[in-house]
Amino acid sequence: MNDTCLSIEGVRKRFGEVEVLAGIDARLRRGRITAFVGPNGAGKTTLFNAITGELPLDSGCVVLNGRGISGLPAWNIAAMGVGKLFQDVRVFRNMSVIDNVAAATVSKGGLEIVSGFLKTDAQVEKARRSARLLLEEVGVEGRLDGPAGELSWGNQKLAAVARLLAGDFQVVLLDEPAAGVSPTTVESLKRLIRRMALEKEMTVGLIEHNTNFVKDLADWVVVLKEGRVCDEGPAEQVLHKPQNFELLCGL
Repeated sequence: MNDTCLSIEGVRKRFGEVEVLAGIDARLRRGRITAFVGPNGAGKTTLFNAITGELPLDSGCVVLNGRGISGLPAWNIAAMGVGKLFQDVRVFRNMSVIDNVAAATVSKGGLEIVSGFLKTDAQVEKARRSARLLLEEVGVEGRLDGPAGELSWGNQKLAAVARLLAGDFQVVLLDEPAAGVSPTTVESLKRLIRRMALEKEMTVGLIEHNTNFVKDLADWVVVLKEGRVCDEGPAEQVLHKPQNFELLCGL
């Protein structure tokens, strides 16, 4: 049985004279956590941006559940079930924390938010009640009715994860979730990402420089170097190879 949810096939991307992605092939398996690791400049974030439609491909394709999604606009790919946690988080800073999470229902067609407003008062209350429960569940600390921009960096990341959970995506791409947050928040993020894969059966793609974080979470690891896959396999096997350890540590 083919358990591939999202496949990356021969993906290439060049910026001027620099080929950042040089024919990437990889598979994200349904309900599993796949980590993409490698030194800075290996092409990891560019690859995620290519998957989500933020960058056009030069060649190759991305296939979601047997359907090619390359060339579609980013909003369309999101509506088809691919969500992303950006490296710079990107909460709606002037919108309340609760409405940031309630807004995620747009991609699933349940509610319409335009300039911060929903269709009816009943839908407003239903969406906000659900959002509050999710925010409390993921452990966001701060004024939930206040602007999301007032939250600490770590709490903004947790709120963004709650938004992904609210969106009920098939595939979630997480770009350095553990970067710049406290050890306590790192542990919270591990718990939430495990929940995405195990309980929600989401397919998780993860970029992370924290190798301990990857070891604790990933089922499969893809090592990138200079825009190419140089190794892949089970996390314990791949991360313990001396050549990969040296590559990831910059030795």
